Amino acid sequence: MSTVKSAPKKLTRTRRRTKLDRILAGEVPAKQKNIRVARHPGAAPLKKARDILAEQPVKKKKKTGKPQYIVRDEYFYEAKKLGYRARSAFKLLEIQEKYNIIRTGMKVLDIASAPGSWLQVLAKMVGPTGIIAGIDIQKIKSLGYQNVHILQGDVFVTEPIVEFLKWLGITQLDCLTSDIATHTTGQTGVDQYRSVELNLAILDIADIFLRKWGTLVLKVFVGEDIDDLIGPIKNRYTVLHKCKPKACRERSFEEYFVCQGKKD
Repeated sequence: MSTVKSAPKKLTRTRRRTKLDRILAGEVPAKQKNIRVARHPGAAPLKKARDILAEQPVKKKKKTGKPQYIVRDEYFYEAKKLGYRARSAFKLLEIQEKYNIIRTGMKVLDIASAPGSWLQVLAKMVGPTGIIAGIDIQKIKSLGYQNVHILQGDVFVTEPIVEFLKWLGITQLDCLTSDIATHTTGQTGVDQYRSVELNLAILDIADIFLRKWGTLVLKVFVGEDIDDLIGPIKNRYTVLHKCKPKACRERSFEEYFVCQGKKD
Protein backbone atom coordinates (compact mmCIF):
# COMPACT_ATOMS: atom_id res chain seq x y z
CA MET A 1 0.00 0.00 0.00
CA SER A 2 1.31 3.42 -0.89
CA THR A 3 1.90 5.96 1.83
CA VAL A 4 1.37 9.68 2.13
CA LYS A 5 4.38 11.58 0.86
CA SER A 6 6.10 13.36 3.72
CA ALA A 7 7.77 16.10 1.70
CA PRO A 8 5.39 19.02 1.04
CA LYS A 9 5.02 20.31 -2.47
CA LYS A 10 5.87 23.89 -3.24
CA LEU A 11 2.65 25.68 -4.08
CA THR A 12 4.23 28.45 -6.11
CA ARG A 13 3.96 29.39 -9.76
CA THR A 14 5.51 32.01 -11.97
CA ARG A 15 4.35 34.73 -14.32
CA ARG A 16 5.54 37.99 -15.75
CA ARG A 17 4.18 41.37 -14.72
CA THR A 18 0.95 41.92 -16.64
CA LYS A 19 -2.07 44.16 -16.54
CA LEU A 20 -3.32 42.08 -13.60
CA ASP A 21 -0.51 43.45 -11.43
CA ARG A 22 -1.50 46.97 -12.37
CA ILE A 23 -5.17 46.19 -11.71
CA LEU A 24 -4.26 45.07 -8.18
CA ALA A 25 -2.18 48.23 -7.75
CA GLY A 26 -5.01 50.43 -9.05
CA GLU A 27 -3.03 51.54 -12.11
CA VAL A 28 -5.38 50.31 -14.86
CA PRO A 29 -8.65 52.07 -15.83
CA ALA A 30 -11.85 50.14 -15.09
CA LYS A 31 -12.66 49.61 -18.77
CA GLN A 32 -9.40 47.63 -19.22
CA LYS A 33 -9.75 45.35 -16.19
CA ASN A 34 -11.29 42.26 -17.80
CA ILE A 35 -8.04 40.90 -19.26
CA ARG A 36 -6.28 37.58 -19.76
CA VAL A 37 -3.06 36.90 -17.87
CA ALA A 38 -0.04 35.81 -19.90
CA ARG A 39 2.64 33.56 -18.41
CA HIS A 40 6.00 32.24 -19.53
CA PRO A 41 8.77 30.17 -17.89
CA GLY A 42 11.26 32.04 -15.73
CA ALA A 43 8.93 34.92 -14.93
CA ALA A 44 8.54 36.85 -11.68
CA PRO A 45 7.25 34.92 -8.62
CA LEU A 46 3.48 34.62 -8.33
CA LYS A 47 1.58 35.23 -5.11
CA LYS A 48 1.05 32.12 -3.04
CA ALA A 49 -2.50 30.83 -2.84
CA ARG A 50 -2.63 31.47 0.91
CA ASP A 51 -1.77 35.12 0.24
CA ILE A 52 -4.62 35.39 -2.24
CA LEU A 53 -7.02 34.01 0.37
CA ALA A 54 -5.76 36.50 2.94
CA GLU A 55 -6.36 39.51 0.73
CA GLN A 56 -9.38 41.51 1.75
CA PRO A 57 -11.96 42.73 -0.76
CA VAL A 58 -11.93 46.32 -1.93
CA LYS A 59 -13.56 48.44 0.74
CA LYS A 60 -16.87 49.94 -0.23
CA LYS A 61 -18.83 52.69 1.39
CA LYS A 62 -21.11 51.35 4.04
CA LYS A 63 -24.80 51.81 3.48
CA THR A 64 -26.67 52.62 6.63
CA GLY A 65 -30.00 51.07 7.46
CA LYS A 66 -29.59 48.02 5.19
CA PRO A 67 -28.48 44.59 6.46
CA GLN A 68 -25.81 42.53 4.65
CA TYR A 69 -27.27 40.65 1.68
CA ILE A 70 -27.92 36.95 2.30
CA VAL A 71 -29.41 34.65 -0.32
CA ARG A 72 -32.76 33.57 1.07
CA ASP A 73 -34.29 31.34 -1.56
CA GLU A 74 -35.88 27.90 -1.57
CA TYR A 75 -32.49 26.26 -0.94
CA PHE A 76 -31.79 28.51 2.04
CA TYR A 77 -35.08 27.58 3.72
CA GLU A 78 -34.80 23.90 2.78
CA ALA A 79 -31.31 23.79 4.31
CA LYS A 80 -32.70 25.24 7.54
CA LYS A 81 -35.52 22.72 7.50
CA LEU A 82 -33.21 19.74 7.00
CA GLY A 83 -30.56 20.94 9.45
CA TYR A 84 -27.80 21.74 6.95
CA ARG A 85 -25.53 24.61 7.95
CA ALA A 86 -25.59 26.21 4.49
CA ARG A 87 -27.49 26.04 1.20
CA SER A 88 -24.27 24.82 -0.46
CA ALA A 89 -25.16 21.31 0.78
CA PHE A 90 -27.52 21.00 -2.18
CA LYS A 91 -24.70 21.68 -4.64
CA LEU A 92 -22.82 18.62 -3.44
CA LEU A 93 -26.02 16.56 -3.33
CA GLU A 94 -26.69 17.35 -6.99
CA ILE A 95 -23.09 16.55 -7.97
CA GLN A 96 -23.44 13.20 -6.21
CA GLU A 97 -26.73 12.50 -7.96
CA LYS A 98 -25.18 13.18 -11.38
CA TYR A 99 -21.79 11.52 -11.02
CA ASN A 100 -22.00 9.13 -8.04
CA ILE A 101 -18.55 10.13 -6.81
CA ILE A 102 -18.94 9.16 -3.13
CA ARG A 103 -19.54 5.61 -1.96
CA THR A 104 -19.85 3.82 1.36
CA GLY A 105 -16.56 3.34 3.20
CA MET A 106 -14.61 6.02 1.33
CA LYS A 107 -11.94 8.24 2.87
CA VAL A 108 -12.55 11.88 1.90
CA LEU A 109 -10.78 15.18 2.61
CA ASP A 110 -12.91 18.32 2.36
CA ILE A 111 -10.91 21.54 1.94
CA ALA A 112 -12.24 24.85 3.26
CA SER A 113 -15.04 23.09 5.12
CA ALA A 114 -16.60 25.94 7.12
CA PRO A 115 -19.38 26.16 8.12
CA GLY A 116 -19.66 22.39 7.63
CA SER A 117 -22.53 21.70 5.25
CA TRP A 118 -20.42 19.58 2.89
CA LEU A 119 -19.10 17.62 5.86
CA GLN A 120 -22.70 16.88 6.87
CA VAL A 121 -23.51 15.56 3.40
CA LEU A 122 -20.29 13.55 3.09
CA ALA A 123 -20.73 11.95 6.52
CA LYS A 124 -24.06 10.47 5.44
CA MET A 125 -22.71 9.34 2.07
CA VAL A 126 -19.70 7.36 3.35
CA GLY A 127 -21.55 5.87 6.31
CA PRO A 128 -20.04 4.64 9.59
CA THR A 129 -17.29 2.67 7.82
CA GLY A 130 -15.97 5.74 5.99
CA ILE A 131 -13.84 8.61 7.26
CA ILE A 132 -14.31 12.31 6.55
CA ALA A 133 -11.51 14.78 7.28
CA GLY A 134 -12.29 18.48 7.08
CA ILE A 135 -9.85 21.40 7.18
CA ASP A 136 -10.45 25.13 7.38
CA ILE A 137 -8.66 28.13 8.82
CA GLN A 138 -11.91 29.02 10.60
CA LYS A 139 -13.16 27.11 13.60
CA ILE A 140 -15.97 24.66 12.80
CA LYS A 141 -18.41 23.71 15.52
CA SER A 142 -18.74 19.99 16.20
CA LEU A 143 -21.16 18.25 13.85
CA GLY A 144 -21.90 15.29 16.08
CA TYR A 145 -20.77 12.64 13.56
CA GLN A 146 -18.29 10.02 14.77
CA ASN A 147 -16.83 9.61 11.27
CA VAL A 148 -16.08 13.34 10.80
CA HIS A 149 -12.77 14.77 12.03
CA ILE A 150 -11.85 18.45 11.76
CA LEU A 151 -8.49 20.21 11.61
CA GLN A 152 -8.30 23.98 12.03
CA GLY A 153 -5.40 25.31 10.00
CA ASP A 154 -4.03 26.60 6.71
CA VAL A 155 -5.09 24.33 3.85
CA PHE A 156 -1.88 25.19 1.98
CA VAL A 157 0.53 24.00 4.69
CA THR A 158 0.85 20.28 4.02
CA GLU A 159 2.80 19.05 7.07
CA PRO A 160 -0.12 19.33 9.56
CA ILE A 161 -2.42 17.62 7.03
CA VAL A 162 0.06 14.74 6.71
CA GLU A 163 0.14 14.29 10.50
CA PHE A 164 -3.64 14.67 10.75
CA LEU A 165 -4.29 11.94 8.17
CA LYS A 166 -1.69 9.66 9.79
CA TRP A 167 -3.47 10.12 13.12
CA LEU A 168 -6.71 9.06 11.41
CA GLY A 169 -5.00 6.01 9.94
CA ILE A 170 -5.36 7.27 6.35
CA THR A 171 -2.54 6.51 3.92
CA GLN A 172 -4.25 7.96 0.85
CA LEU A 173 -7.63 9.47 0.04
CA ASP A 174 -10.36 8.19 -2.27
CA CYS A 175 -11.78 11.65 -2.90
CA LEU A 176 -10.88 15.28 -2.26
CA THR A 177 -13.56 17.98 -2.33
CA SER A 178 -13.25 21.75 -2.24
CA ASP A 179 -15.83 24.52 -2.07
CA ILE A 180 -13.13 27.15 -1.60
CA ALA A 181 -13.58 30.76 -2.74
CA THR A 182 -11.52 33.93 -2.49
CA HIS A 183 -12.58 37.25 -1.06
CA THR A 184 -14.25 38.93 -4.01
CA THR A 185 -13.04 42.35 -5.14
CA GLY A 186 -15.92 43.22 -7.46
CA GLN A 187 -13.44 43.11 -10.37
CA THR A 188 -14.56 40.11 -12.42
CA GLY A 189 -11.24 39.45 -14.16
CA VAL A 190 -9.28 39.58 -10.89
CA ASP A 191 -11.71 37.35 -8.97
CA GLN A 192 -11.73 34.73 -11.72
CA TYR A 193 -7.94 34.78 -11.97
CA ARG A 194 -7.57 34.27 -8.22
CA SER A 195 -9.99 31.34 -8.34
CA VAL A 196 -7.87 29.67 -11.01
CA GLU A 197 -4.69 30.13 -8.96
CA LEU A 198 -6.28 28.71 -5.81
CA ASN A 199 -7.50 25.65 -7.68
CA LEU A 200 -4.08 25.10 -9.24
CA ALA A 201 -2.73 24.99 -5.67
CA ILE A 202 -5.42 22.47 -4.69
CA LEU A 203 -4.38 20.33 -7.67
CA ASP A 204 -0.94 20.20 -6.06
CA ILE A 205 -2.48 19.12 -2.76
CA ALA A 206 -4.38 16.34 -4.57
CA ASP A 207 -1.07 15.20 -6.12
CA ILE A 208 0.17 14.48 -2.60
CA PHE A 209 -2.85 12.95 -0.89
CA LEU A 210 -5.19 11.51 -3.53
CA ARG A 211 -4.75 7.90 -4.60
CA LYS A 212 -4.53 6.76 -8.22
CA TRP A 213 -7.98 6.74 -9.89
CA GLY A 214 -9.29 9.02 -7.12
CA THR A 215 -11.73 11.90 -7.65
CA LEU A 216 -11.28 15.65 -7.13
CA VAL A 217 -14.13 18.20 -6.94
CA LEU A 218 -13.30 21.89 -7.41
CA LYS A 219 -15.35 25.08 -7.27
CA VAL A 220 -14.23 27.48 -9.99
CA PHE A 221 -15.12 31.03 -11.02
CA VAL A 222 -15.09 30.61 -14.79
CA GLY A 223 -13.53 33.33 -16.93
CA GLU A 224 -10.92 33.99 -19.60
CA ASP A 225 -8.12 32.30 -17.61
CA ILE A 226 -9.97 29.01 -17.21
CA ASP A 227 -7.82 27.19 -19.80
CA ASP A 228 -4.86 27.67 -17.43
CA LEU A 229 -6.68 25.31 -15.06
CA ILE A 230 -8.29 22.93 -17.56
CA GLY A 231 -4.93 22.02 -19.12
CA PRO A 232 -3.30 20.80 -15.87
CA ILE A 233 -6.51 18.95 -14.91
CA LYS A 234 -6.55 17.02 -18.19
CA ASN A 235 -2.88 16.15 -17.72
CA ARG A 236 -3.65 14.61 -14.32
CA TYR A 237 -7.17 13.12 -14.69
CA THR A 238 -8.81 10.94 -17.33
CA VAL A 239 -12.26 12.59 -17.14
CA LEU A 240 -13.37 16.17 -16.49
CA HIS A 241 -17.05 16.99 -15.93
CA LYS A 242 -18.26 20.58 -15.64
CA CYS A 243 -21.56 21.38 -13.99
CA LYS A 244 -23.46 24.26 -12.46
CA PRO A 245 -25.83 22.90 -9.79
CA LYS A 246 -29.27 24.45 -9.54
CA ALA A 247 -28.41 25.80 -6.07
CA CYS A 248 -25.84 28.13 -7.67
CA ARG A 249 -27.18 31.61 -8.23
CA GLU A 250 -28.06 32.20 -11.88
CA ARG A 251 -25.91 35.32 -12.15
CA SER A 252 -22.89 33.62 -10.52
CA PHE A 253 -19.82 32.65 -12.58
CA GLU A 254 -19.18 29.64 -10.35
CA GLU A 255 -19.10 26.10 -11.70
CA TYR A 256 -17.94 22.79 -10.29
CA PHE A 257 -15.28 20.66 -11.96
CA VAL A 258 -15.52 16.94 -11.21
CA CYS A 259 -12.14 15.41 -12.05
CA GLN A 260 -12.23 11.61 -12.12
CA GLY A 261 -9.57 8.96 -12.65
CA LYS A 262 -6.36 10.44 -11.26
CA LYS A 263 -3.62 9.18 -13.54
CA ASP A 264 -0.79 8.85 -11.03
